[in-house]
Amino acid sequence: MVYPEKVYFNPVQLLEDNWPTPILKMPFGEDLWAKLEFFNPFSRSIKDRTALFLFREALKEDAKQITEATSGNVGVALSSLSAIYGRKFIAFIPTQAPKVFKTAMKILGTEVVEAGKSTNDLLPLVKSFALSSGSYHLNQFNNPLNVKAHMETTAKEIDEQMKSINKFPERIVATMGTGGHIAGISRYFKEKYGDKIEIVGVQPAENERIPGIKRQNGDTLSASAKIDRVIDITTKEAIDGVIKVARTTGILIGLSSGATVTAFDRFSDKKVTVLVFPDDGFKYLEELNNFIH
Repeated sequence: MVYPEKVYFNPVQLLEDNWPTPILKMPFGEDLWAKLEFFNPFSRSIKDRTALFLFREALKEDAKQITEATSGNVGVALSSLSAIYGRKFIAFIPTQAPKVFKTAMKILGTEVVEAGKSTNDLLPLVKSFALSSGSYHLNQFNNPLNVKAHMETTAKEIDEQMKSINKFPERIVATMGTGGHIAGISRYFKEKYGDKIEIVGVQPAENERIPGIKRQNGDTLSASAKIDRVIDITTKEAIDGVIKVARTTGILIGLSSGATVTAFDRFSDKKVTVLVFPDDGFKYLEELNNFIH
């Protein structure tokens, strides 16, 4: 229930009753819209949705200690939920992940273990730790609840929001990390509308690093999605997208969001397009600073 003047009685209500997150028309492109997922309150990212669905399952199992591998946002969201519900959370995070995520998780009371260069390196460590410690492993990379979260929330919201302005999203552009949100969006729209809608995935180009997304190797949830086209984006191109949005809308988006902007620039048609902006740019200002002239 949404109360007048946006009054909420607990943090989880703040999350759920603020859905749908906004969709904003972009001032470039023929008919371009962006889903602003940084309006989610915990991690300021789309990962709040995944975290809530995974965490509720852990609560059903009466888990007292939870563990997960994370590159950042889902770890912050799970840290917030762990603080709210009084659970112990041990997060495994790559050494090269932005420090801001590690600091945020520690402030929220999470035990942070830094290891490996990527979440792929961390998965065996987390599985082994979960077995030896009796921790509940959420396993976002292979958990169907990750996809369900976005079918039931993100995708449905996009559908209903675009209908409310008499628009049909002929193309949706989303990044690929764990694959949860693109798989959920793809499954929802393909099951409902078939090939009337084009789903475009965005991943880092070979040997490039873009925080929050990674090249797909067939063992993530993206493999279960029907994706019509995958576009490779370099770090520099993702940052160009961030700057383009900043200097036309005044809004600071994250690097993965910037990657969707540059991916859109590859198209020359006039299809109604929705870009999914997973998070904002404030977590990446140190990295962005190296590219600003």
